[in-house]
Parts: sequence; structure tokens; C-alpha cells
Amino acid sequence: MPLDPVGRRISCGKERATVRYVGHVSPYEGLWLGVEWDNPERGKHDGSHEGVRYFTCRNPKGGSFVRPQKVSFGVDFLTAVYLTYQTNAEEVLNEEIFISSKKLEWFVVEEKRYDSCICRIFTNVNRISLTSDPWAHRQAFSNLKLLALNNCDFTWLQMLECAPMWPQLEDLSLENNNIRELQRPEGVLQTLKSLNLSCNPLMQESVSRLSSLPRYTTSTDIFPALMNLNLDHNNISEWSMVNELAKLPCLVKLSCRDNKLVSSDGNPKTVNQMIIAKLGHLLYLNNSEVCVRVFHHC
Repeated sequence: MPLDPVGRRISCGKERATVRYVGHVSPYEGLWLGVEWDNPERGKHDGSHEGVRYFTCRNPKGGSFVRPQKVSFGVDFLTAVYLTYQTNAEEVLNEEIFISSKKLEWFVVEEKRYDSCICRIFTNVNRISLTSDPWAHRQAFSNLKLLALNNCDFTWLQMLECAPMWPQLEDLSLENNNIRELQRPEGVLQTLKSLNLSCNPLMQESVSRLSSLPRYTTSTDIFPALMNLNLDHNNISEWSMVNELAKLPCLVKLSCRDNKLVSSDGNPKTVNQMIIAKLGHLLYLNNSEVCVRVFHHC
């Protein structure tokens, strides 16, 4: 068991959970782990036992106490990447390979470390324990361009705390997480070109704050390279949010389907026309090319 198990991810059979408590549980002997299951119906309680609260859960039946020897803490992410992609170069070079009865000749190639070559990571439908020192892993992810963390229950603040690890990130997908508020990405995510925030319980006023500007300015240095933004399936209903998006200097592709924006005539096509008019540089709306711009302002 790790020295600091609280907050770590564990698996127990086919179920996964997060450790919320380590210690004794009266009146039983020995050490117990208090865990919050990913499956909210998997547990028996909310972190309380016989009137004593040991930890808290988001769901009334999301918690359990389990013995440490019954669970697996797995390996950290970099170790998992190493085990998946690292190969024994000597074994490969000594292996005889024939193609159409001809022996394949190997040429010496400069070896590259796996931790400086990671350019794409997909960890969808998972629960990940985040590092407390992102700067310590910056070199490992220095070439990371694309990161998908869909359905991982992250908040935007957690992403900003980890963002120093990804100095060259261009494509970030955070679909179906727990993102309600958006804080300004001060000094991080400046190379981001594509951001997917679809299917999150976004508070629309926080979307406006994301591109909020000092007085008397018409553009923003927040997300200076952002070209593609996906806000599908949120609760956006205020046109002021669309006005704020116009301040993103490179935004040319927007997806804003299944929101609550309405026009005076109640026609969804009019809504699209108004978005196009407000975002003068837009080339694609909802994955359809904007062929003709007939509106200059709304």
C-alpha cells in the first residue's frame, strides 16, 4: 500500500473507487480503507458507520470499507506508458525476420526516450489521481499535442493545476466531465488550438468570464491560438456569451448545438444566422461550412 493512499485510485474486482479514508473502524480490528465507488450504487453507506463519520461521499450509497489486501493500487501513469510502449532494443535487433525468404537487415537508429516522445494521450472513461507536482512531469509531456480526458469527472480548476505539464498542448478534449465554472488560464494552455467542453454542466456566466477583457479593449490574449471550440449540450441561453466569444482572435470553428439560445422568431435557423453575424471570423458552425455571410452585426 502506498504511503499516502488517501485520494489514490484503486480497483477491486471489476469495480473502481477512490480512497477517502485510511485507519481503524470501530469496533473492528485492523486497518481499513474507506472508499468512494465510481458506481454510486456499489457501496453500503455515505462514509458513516454506527453514527461515526469517517469520510464523505457524493451519493448516499457510494461508500464502503474494504481491507487493503483486497484492492489494487495499480501503477502510476508514466509507468503504465513505459510498460506499454518501451521495448528491449537488443532483443528486437537480435531477432531474425524474413520477408519473402529474404532476411531483414537492421540499421542502427538513434534511441529515443519514451518520456520525451509522447504526443497523444487518450484516457477516456477513467478516474485519474492527479499529481501534486505537475512541474516534475513537464519533461515527460513536453511534446504532448493531443489530450483526451473525456468522462473523467474533472473540474476546470484541476485542469489548470495540471496544465504546466503540457507546454505544447494543441488539442484538449474534456467532454462529459464535471466542469461548471471556467477560470482564466493565466500563463498556461497558450498553445491550445482546439478545446472540447461539450456535455458539461457549464454555468454560462463563467464562459463569459473566460474571455473577459480589461476595459476599452476588443480582443484578448486568453487562448491566443484557439481556433476550434465545442460547447455542445450545455445550458447556454444568453447571447452575451456569444458576444464574448467574438473576442477570441483566432476562433474560426464553433459547435454550439443543443443549447438554449433562442431568436425572437423562435426559428433555430435564425439562431445560427445570429451566431454567424456576431462572430465575423467564423468559417464553420456546428460542423457546417459558413459559405456566405449576409449579416454584419446583430
